[in-house]
Amino acid sequence: MPLILTFKKNRNKQTVLHFKRTDGTATWTKLRPGLEAHDLAHYVIETVLGYKNAFYGLINQGYEVGDFELPREQRPEALIPANIPLEAIQTEYIVNQLQTEYLSYGQSPDFVETLAAALKEKALPFPSALTLERLEEIRMQFRTLLFQWHALNEGDELALEIIL
Repeated sequence: MPLILTFKKNRNKQTVLHFKRTDGTATWTKLRPGLEAHDLAHYVIETVLGYKNAFYGLINQGYEVGDFELPREQRPEALIPANIPLEAIQTEYIVNQLQTEYLSYGQSPDFVETLAAALKEKALPFPSALTLERLEEIRMQFRTLLFQWHALNEGDELALEIIL
């Protein structure tokens, strides 16, 4: 059974993101305006790279979105920055760079080099799963999902699955 994400579009209210975990439990959150692109980027990156321990994998393990937003001393032990899985950290860097590229209305020819430098600055390894071919797949799927999201009418939903 996959993790199922359902984004419900509300024009005058916040988007609701519902998660149905592989064990049948569920959770949900309201997204701040514009965060849909961030969460869609997570989805694309985590599925294309086959990550099981990034943000959505952690949600599937039973953590709540609010757990990530707590002050460090109040977070569950596994979500304290020193304990967060490498996949989750790498994904966040890729998401941020993908969003920067998207907001700049184009593709950065230096995406890989910029990502590598940012990770190196924090003494983090470059994700071996991120090849140029996968980067192009990520970009294409991200644009497709953003188009689908923007085409939805109020009250419509975008449902996505992740095999974990």
